[in-house]
Amino acid sequence: MKLFIQIRRLLPGIVGPLAWTAFFSFFLNLLYLAGPLYMMQVYDRVMRSQSVPTLLWLTAAVAVAYATLSILDAVRGQILAGISDIVEQQLGSVLLHQATAPAAADRIRPGGGLLGRDLDNVRQFAAGPAAQAYIDLPWAPLYLAVITMLHWSLGLFALGAAGVMMSLSWLSERAARGPMAQANRVAGRAYQFGDSVTRYADSASTMGLGPGLTVRWQGLRRAMLSAQNDASRRTVLLGAAARFARMFTQSAILGFGAWLAINHEISGGAVFAGSLLLGRALAPVEAVVGSWRGTLAARDAFARIAEVATSVPEPTLSLPEPAGEMSLENLSWTPPGAERPALRNITLKIEAGAVLAVIGPSAAGKSTLARVLAGALRPAQGIVRLDGAELATWNETQRARAIGYLPQEVALYPGSIGENIARFGAATDVTVVAAAQAACAHDMIMRLPGGYATPVEEASALLSGGQRQRVALARALFCDPPVLVLDEPNANLDAEGEAALIAAVIEARRRHRTVIMVTHNVALVRVADFVATMVGGHVMKVQRTAEFLGKPAQIAMSA
Repeated sequence: MKLFIQIRRLLPGIVGPLAWTAFFSFFLNLLYLAGPLYMMQVYDRVMRSQSVPTLLWLTAAVAVAYATLSILDAVRGQILAGISDIVEQQLGSVLLHQATAPAAADRIRPGGGLLGRDLDNVRQFAAGPAAQAYIDLPWAPLYLAVITMLHWSLGLFALGAAGVMMSLSWLSERAARGPMAQANRVAGRAYQFGDSVTRYADSASTMGLGPGLTVRWQGLRRAMLSAQNDASRRTVLLGAAARFARMFTQSAILGFGAWLAINHEISGGAVFAGSLLLGRALAPVEAVVGSWRGTLAARDAFARIAEVATSVPEPTLSLPEPAGEMSLENLSWTPPGAERPALRNITLKIEAGAVLAVIGPSAAGKSTLARVLAGALRPAQGIVRLDGAELATWNETQRARAIGYLPQEVALYPGSIGENIARFGAATDVTVVAAAQAACAHDMIMRLPGGYATPVEEASALLSGGQRQRVALARALFCDPPVLVLDEPNANLDAEGEAALIAAVIEARRRHRTVIMVTHNVALVRVADFVATMVGGHVMKVQRTAEFLGKPAQIAMSA
């Protein structure tokens, strides 16, 4: 169902180019008749009349026909390339949007790299020879009809040959379906494993994980290649059978036609014309059989794309700018594949302008709560509200502008430092610098070789973990959002960075911004107005900070 929904979404953009493709294909396939007609005229007319002028005129006519055919074929190829561009434009943004969309409890977030490979498979299929074979396939009956016009028995022979080729095509699909599906599953795991190893290469190198990871990766690759080779062997054998069937039948029709000519039922030219027409009728069928592996890969890729793309929520209306009040109502969230929820029945209200510190032991659900509050996760049960409106109903752009989020694992994306702070949107230098100054990161950034224009790829070797965290804090503070969600914001900071962080939180509170901090740091807790203690995915208690700090020091530190 989702596959057909996505096809319907694509149709408005490609129906015009598809109509032009069908238009040019009609004339292309008519022009392919020029060769058989030329041969019939040469053998049945010129050879009898010995007329050289007639031969020259016929040759000139077939040359014009073939030149026109070549031009139309090139134009059709360009149109198909344009269709693949439309597919890229319509699906690409949707897929990247979904790769960064809030993850629901019953869905594992798709990997951007895998989605990109799926999109490439579909795009290459749409512009490749396999697509042209499928477009030409419906015209095969035209050639069979023309063969039948030469002689009814030739038509039956050609129909039987086409039936054999179609049977081979069906067998090819049946034979390759299982191995290709298995290959795609294993390939997904291999690609994800490779991406993960590359991402954490430093840790792997430091701890000597290289040999073990290499063995594991090679095992995944071997499983993938084994399934792909299994599919290839089957499709190659059936492709060879299809090629034999086409070549044999194309020659056999010559013999059959010669027998008919001996009995004076057809002319000599019709014998050769029938062979050419049968070859043209069977060529797209053979091409379909030969490209069946690519067809299955593109089909599976499009099915995965449709699964992802159709789950993108519809755009919502913009609401009045929020003041920053956050509330949770009976909130629960369970990770994909897990039996126990990470968050359990949390009800909590955070007034606008309040600073809340969330503490608790490891695996208490603090980071998960931060991700839900930031809109990175959609709750399985319950509601998250921003200024009384359910968070999911906010316009995505407005919600992103209203909530500044600093995750526990800092990620800076390819681009400049300034672009990362500006969230890769349109921004003035003043707003970018203001965000960096609010995070006390301006001086540090200016010491980089290119300042705000320094590419992250170059800066990665120059920035410490704490400096990267300060850049990410500047990104969270960009455009002064009414809500800040900070997950272990001091994890990699030195004394100077921690002082800058505390100053940024105090300034946010002075500006009546809502701040939610997941932390184990007592200095940050002292800045908060309230402290929420989490255990086992549940908020056990919410206290004023003064009341919480009145407890014995060891309890505060253990929190």
